[in-house]
Amino acid sequence: MTAEDWTRDELLAALTWQLDAGVDEAIGDIAIDSYELSQEQIKAAKPPPTSSSSSHATKPGAQAAPPAPPKAVANKRVLQSLQKTLSEALKLASSAESLADLSTALASFDGCSLKKTAINTVFDQTPSKADLMIIMGAPRADEDREGKTVAGSNRKLMINMLKSIGLNIEDVYLSSCVFWRPPGDKKPTTNDLACCKPFIDRQIDLIAPKVLVLMGESTLRGFIDPDASLLRQRGKWLEYSTSTGNAIPTIATFAPHMLLNTPRQKALAWQDLREIKSKLV
Repeated sequence: MTAEDWTRDELLAALTWQLDAGVDEAIGDIAIDSYELSQEQIKAAKPPPTSSSSSHATKPGAQAAPPAPPKAVANKRVLQSLQKTLSEALKLASSAESLADLSTALASFDGCSLKKTAINTVFDQTPSKADLMIIMGAPRADEDREGKTVAGSNRKLMINMLKSIGLNIEDVYLSSCVFWRPPGDKKPTTNDLACCKPFIDRQIDLIAPKVLVLMGESTLRGFIDPDASLLRQRGKWLEYSTSTGNAIPTIATFAPHMLLNTPRQKALAWQDLREIKSKLV
C-alpha cells in the first residue's frame, strides 16, 4: 500500500498515532534487523557520544533550534478534517428529496474510510414510507455481498421476528448504522458512525416512521449515548430527534446475529417485540 492509497484523514490519523506513541524522528525508509548485524556494524551505526557541555553550549549569535510541534497541532488538524467531512455529509444528505436522491448522494460521498474496503454500499430504497423503521448494526459478510441491509440467516430470523408481531419485512424500512462493512466485522469507529449519521437522519425524515428501533449496541451508542449498554437500555422507550427536530419514539433491542450467537436472549427480544407492537397499534 502506498501513500496514494490513503485518504488525507487516514494519513493525519496515522501521524497522530505515531506522535502519541512517542515517535519524534524519522531514521530511514527501511527497517534494520539488528540481529543480523555484526558488533562492528552496530558500533558504527551508533551516533558518537556527546558531552553534557557540548549539548548545552551554543555558538555566539546562533539561534536555538525551534521546539518540536506539540501533539495538539496534529490533533487539531485531524479534528478540522473530520469537521469538514461531516459538513460535506450533512450538505449531501440534506439536499436529497427522496431515497433515490439519497442513494445517489451517498454514492458520491467518500468521507467514510469503510467504503474503500467494502464490496457494496448497503442501502435499501424501499419502502418509501413505513410505520416502523429499524436501524441495524454494521453490515456483515452476507449483507456486504448482497448489498442488502439484512441478508442470509440474519434475514430469515428477522422475517420470523417481524411475523411474530404481525408485520411483513417488505413493509418495514431497514437501514444500518454505517453503510459499509468494517473489515473483519469489527465494530464501526466513532468517526464511521458520525460520517454516516447525517444520511440516516435524512432517511428517518423521508420515511417518517411512527416507531424507531435500534438493533445492537453499536447502533445504540451511535444514536443515543456513546457509553450506553444494550443490556441496561434495551426495552426502554426514549425519543430520538433528527437534525430537523422530528422526535420519534425509540427502543433498543438485540440484532438477529446476536440472537443467533446467544439464543438465551430471545426471551428478552420477545418482550421488546411486544413493546414495539403495542406502540404501533
